[in-house]
Amino acid sequence: MPMIDITASEGLFSPANEAALLKRTTDCLLQWEKVSGIPYAVANTGAFLNLLPQRRTTAGGKGAGVVRIQVLTPAKSLSQEQRSGIAAGITDIVGELATDADIRERTWVLFHEAVDGGWGIAGKAFTNADLVDAVRASAIASRR
Repeated sequence: MPMIDITASEGLFSPANEAALLKRTTDCLLQWEKVSGIPYAVANTGAFLNLLPQRRTTAGGKGAGVVRIQVLTPAKSLSQEQRSGIAAGITDIVGELATDADIRERTWVLFHEAVDGGWGIAGKAFTNADLVDAVRASAIASRR
């Protein structure tokens, strides 16, 4: 199941927009993964917002507001088209919600893949096949 880690400079998002950022980036990722209607996938997609003081973030070695988003997915679960769509969608969301109109230029989206068996959910290390089975079962159950 995907995880989204957002690290941003403090003050880039209002408190109300922080919650919207987490919700909308999650929705974007689930949509591009084509699992937004599957309860198991939705329930196990985490998003985290880490805020750093402005003095601890730079771009080009100079103090600046920045956003770094790391998206972790099972190995080989996303095509290049999906990664491109996620990167564009999340960057647009950041730009819409941030207080800095130029933040899109300092927003980086990084993709990482977990190794097979590298997903621990509820105390079990899931293989990619286990995850596929769980998502399928959840999709079938939600249609009943």
